Amino acid sequence: MPEEPINSIFFEHQQAALCAQHALNMLLQDALFTSEDLRVLARQMDQMEHEILGNNANAIGHSENMNDSGFFSIQVIEKALDAFSLKLTNIENPVMADYKMNPLTARAYVCNLREHWFVLRKFGSQWFELNSINNGPRLLSDTFVTEFLHQLSAEGYTIFVVQGILPSSYADELISLCPVVPPPKKEQKEPNMVQKFFNSVGRRLGGSAENSDNREERDLAIAMAMSMEPNREQSEEEEQLKRAIAMSLGNSTSSETEPLKSSKASEDGKPELIETPILGNTKTPETGSTTPSPEQQRRDREKFLARLEQKKNEERK
Repeated sequence: MPEEPINSIFFEHQQAALCAQHALNMLLQDALFTSEDLRVLARQMDQMEHEILGNNANAIGHSENMNDSGFFSIQVIEKALDAFSLKLTNIENPVMADYKMNPLTARAYVCNLREHWFVLRKFGSQWFELNSINNGPRLLSDTFVTEFLHQLSAEGYTIFVVQGILPSSYADELISLCPVVPPPKKEQKEPNMVQKFFNSVGRRLGGSAENSDNREERDLAIAMAMSMEPNREQSEEEEQLKRAIAMSLGNSTSSETEPLKSSKASEDGKPELIETPILGNTKTPETGSTTPSPEQQRRDREKFLARLEQKKNEERK
């Protein structure tokens, strides 16, 4: 089976904080530098700075060009690229105005935010993101490259244009002949309101709907989303249940405590209004008894809930 063109791209996965080393090797498409190689260059840069600055140089034993975690400065990366006649220039430099206006005319970019480095590089006529924290090379459309660079700049990244001729690579030759085919886009149905709300909650909790393993958080999100959905037409039983609960809590309104009136045909055929007590809130004409006790109301509510749950289960079937 022929090799997939994208698999021909040399890629290194993140180890410790050695993203500068990974970025260099992926830019040059070969494992040319080790962490020890870069430490040697960092010590050389420290020595040069000490000779130039004299007493104003950094204290002995402290380096601005590397640290114990594996970070290396831009000066070390530039020194490493000198051996390949490659130069890095900040895209914000006025001499890089043409590249900033039309980023696709470059062959590669090195991007940095604090201690993280990664590369955007062209193979053939296609652009790829080579970021050691990803699973592998990521194909980028021309339109996305421009938007991506603007986004990185807005997020505080420093973007360096790689100037010079990059070493030839097998991936460059193969992708020039056989471009990488973008993966088909999956059709995604428009998420309902419940799913949208849960996705939002998931992001705030540091996860996503797909990766969440906390059922309580999922149930909470769904319940909150359901409460935000447009009100559905409520059944007569639900209305009665609401009145019963409100009355038992002493929060019912005057309109709810007043007897309901229903029509009944009189002997002459004209409708006659009769009073129907609501859950025993008024005295019955026959006995003059008062409202049922709280215990009786609690039982009535339980019966309503049971009937309502039974009705919903029947509707689902």
